[in-house]
Amino acid sequence: MIQKPTYRLAWLVCLLLLAGFIGNSISSYFVSRHHVRQTITESSLPLTSDNIYSVIQRDLLQPIFISSMMANDAFLREWTVTGESDARLIQRYLSEIVKEYGTVTSFFVSESTRNYYYAGGILKQVSKDEPRDEWYFRVRQMKEPLEINVDPDLANQDAMTIFINYRVFDFEGNYIGAAGTGLTVNRVNSLIEEYEHRFGRQIFFCDRNGKIILSPTGSDLQNYNSLSEVPGVGKYADALLNKSLDKLIYQRYGDTYFLNSRFVEELDWFLMVEQTEDHLLAPLKETLFLNILLALIITAVVASISIAAINRHQRSLQMRNDELISANQEVERQKQALQKNARELAKVNESLAALNREKDDILGIVAHDLRNPLNGIMGFCEEIRLKLPADNELLHDYLLEIDNGGREMIQLIEDILNVSNLEDNRQPLEIDPCNWNALIKDVCRRFEPVALKKGIKLTLELDPSADIEVQTGVRWMSIILNNLLSNAIKFSPKNSSVRISSLIKDNTCQVHIEDHGPGIKPGEMDKLFQKFVRLTAQPTGGESSTGLGLYIVKKMCARIGAKIEVNSNYGKGTIFIIKHPTDH
Repeated sequence: MIQKPTYRLAWLVCLLLLAGFIGNSISSYFVSRHHVRQTITESSLPLTSDNIYSVIQRDLLQPIFISSMMANDAFLREWTVTGESDARLIQRYLSEIVKEYGTVTSFFVSESTRNYYYAGGILKQVSKDEPRDEWYFRVRQMKEPLEINVDPDLANQDAMTIFINYRVFDFEGNYIGAAGTGLTVNRVNSLIEEYEHRFGRQIFFCDRNGKIILSPTGSDLQNYNSLSEVPGVGKYADALLNKSLDKLIYQRYGDTYFLNSRFVEELDWFLMVEQTEDHLLAPLKETLFLNILLALIITAVVASISIAAINRHQRSLQMRNDELISANQEVERQKQALQKNARELAKVNESLAALNREKDDILGIVAHDLRNPLNGIMGFCEEIRLKLPADNELLHDYLLEIDNGGREMIQLIEDILNVSNLEDNRQPLEIDPCNWNALIKDVCRRFEPVALKKGIKLTLELDPSADIEVQTGVRWMSIILNNLLSNAIKFSPKNSSVRISSLIKDNTCQVHIEDHGPGIKPGEMDKLFQKFVRLTAQPTGGESSTGLGLYIVKKMCARIGAKIEVNSNYGKGTIFIIKHPTDH
């Protein structure tokens, strides 16, 4: 039956109205879903990964320190080089380590006898033919002083244990064995279960080859041996393992998963945190279905009213106008509901930002509270060194190591405080006049002893035209030059040179700091000024690096109106250039 034109027009209006409602509801759903996904990938999952990483680091620091102490213990070395005559002595020594520090196990493997000593006596003799002893012969050949690996502990009923294996040398520097401690992975498993229950996320670990080491209890991930076997992840496995990709959204059995990857250097594992979006999107889907249902109901009501009006021919134009107004009010109500949802999402984002600021505040407080005890420790070390006899070289060396470690920790604290202040804009910028050449000369003078210790020659070339006063943040500019010159010395080989020069060019005061170090690897330039990033190049004298120095330099340059440029020839050296306006 052919409908009358008036009916066709009414149905057309109803369909358009329904399409408008549904389109508006669907667009709102996609916007909300985008915000939820962005919150998970950018904030929630990385924060969970950081928390787990912090706990792992905390639990590894003490065993590493204990293993280092054992490897340098005079008794252990003396007992070994004198023939290992009384096994009870080493058994008592290892028992005291377990008892005093609460470790799961402590051990020493002798190179001469291949005896594996532990707190209970002699466990066995290590052998190249025994697969379980491969770790010892790997440690025996490696260059690094220590390694961290995960193996079953034969002395502890084959419980999976994180071992810290430390190379031991005699007083002449000859390799005599390996010593260390172990801690159970139960701590890591407890952490995984805690975060799974708290945040509804799955947490698992895999090694550099993608083999899944630890996986969530009751998860389908236990059905897969490696990352490449996981549906939806396999094609991205190489990118995740070579660290070119750390965030991923993928499909597995029809469900959408968010994945965050982080490399844990201490374990040589990747920490994977993933979360499905289904339970997060459930409220949004309910709202979407409710809006669609409401749209259908409203459309049906409008259609009934329209058809009734056409059939009766009794409605006036005013009544139709009222109906349209009513429909528009409903649309406005829907719009307000959408705006309310948007405001709620904005509040959630603000709450997450507040949590991030609170984290930075806590870091600042901890850094402040650590600095005073460290200064006290370094002061006591200096006082003890002054009172010790000059021939007690061993204690002098120990105190020097403590003093160096304290200075490195204080530098790390200063870097953390500088980052916190720069990011929160809490530290005011004080502009004062200073002599450009004099500032550079003063910074070089402070680093002459450090350079001399490595046999590095500091060459200072100051342009007389740069002997002028510049309005700048003197303290920040000094920190900038300190960081750049410290890096140049740190990454330069021994008996090389570092050149520092100044000049005036294009209405800018410039300083060039050139080293002959390893340079910057192609492809790593984009990471150079990022926070907590360490590049391939390593310090040449065993110095430490926090990964914050160049991040601080970049931020401070921006605040004082200066520019920083980098020219690097990989394998030959790097030049850092600071350009500061002559008129600030």
